[in-house]
Amino acid sequence: MNAILIRAAALKDAGVLARIHAECFDQAWDEAAFSRFLRDATTFALLAGVAKEWCAFILVRVAADECEILSLGTRPISRREGLAYALVNAGAAEAFRLGARRLFLEVAADNRAAISLYDKAGFAPSGLRPGYYVRPATQAADAVILSRALPL
Repeated sequence: MNAILIRAAALKDAGVLARIHAECFDQAWDEAAFSRFLRDATTFALLAGVAKEWCAFILVRVAADECEILSLGTRPISRREGLAYALVNAGAAEAFRLGARRLFLEVAADNRAAISLYDKAGFAPSGLRPGYYVRPATQAADAVILSRALPL
């Protein structure tokens, strides 16, 4: 098994982030959206891959002593390789370095794989947003708000 590589995403990586996001989500964010995030001093992104093929990312916003995972995605072909778990840990470490002491995120209540990942990383439910995720072909899904103290 190859080692997981993680590096900070730069503005030039906005297209890579958008391509991964499009493979992971029905309502994908475009390159311009990722460019705006990467220009924001409160937000950072990390890329993960194997053998320099970038297959996953995490996008985190830090505000005072709290931070939020805005998005986390792994290309379908690269799932179950530990990339997302490694990114959650690396993102949490960077957010802690930047002063955050609590990490939040929202996940669709029916996304069992993601909930399992976050449970493994020590997150616990802290709230619910009914009907938060609007889906084109199906009924809206609730968002479960998860959080945990930093450092991980």
